[in-house]
Amino acid sequence: MTPEPACPRCSRVFSPEDTIERDRDRVVHVDCLLPRRLSLEERVVLFEYCWDHSVVECVSCSRVFRQEELFASLFGDGMDRCPKCRKDLTDGIRTHLYSCAMLPAAVRRRAQETRAAAQRLVKQSNQLYDRADVLLREAEVLRDALKRSAPKAVRRLIQVKLRDGSLPYEKVSAILPGRRGDGSRCRACDRVITNRSLMIVVAERAAQLSIEETPFQLHGGCFDLWNEERQRFKPR
Repeated sequence: MTPEPACPRCSRVFSPEDTIERDRDRVVHVDCLLPRRLSLEERVVLFEYCWDHSVVECVSCSRVFRQEELFASLFGDGMDRCPKCRKDLTDGIRTHLYSCAMLPAAVRRRAQETRAAAQRLVKQSNQLYDRADVLLREAEVLRDALKRSAPKAVRRLIQVKLRDGSLPYEKVSAILPGRRGDGSRCRACDRVITNRSLMIVVAERAAQLSIEETPFQLHGGCFDLWNEERQRFKPR
């Protein structure tokens, strides 16, 4: 009996609902801690087309949230959760994403095709690795279509984090030279900084002199966007 394929990073067996990606010659979870989380492509589409209208309802709280409220309230691992009760809203957000009337037909079709391709690969477990190139090609089509939208989406997230205080706009004492990523999470876009990406470490001055400085990490590109936005940011 052929063993079920598992993620080489976390050793957990793939589920049909997991979000996966190609890592060289391997197929892995996009995020092993949250294997079903929204992909980068899905987040870009939400930022670009669904920022200013309701996208999901939390049944437990009887509240409807806009995308801006979700991203402005919780960051990192909580970005797909209800700001009040922490319930996972991933399924509801995806349902909105693939049915939203604000999405151009071509964008919706490519997003659906990419998601369907990933699910087919997971379901066909005995062919998962042999057909990894199929997922890679289909995902790259969507990435190319959204390449111009990604910086705009990250810039908008940085603006929200500056308002929320999750990113500083001043009190930065040191910016260390770029180096290879070490697996840290980018404070701007919340994506892991792999060793194939440039990482820049920023030291944030503590409010009190007795408290040690708190460093944080950014992708090279995210650093450039943050540096631009923080210089023009005007606190309320």
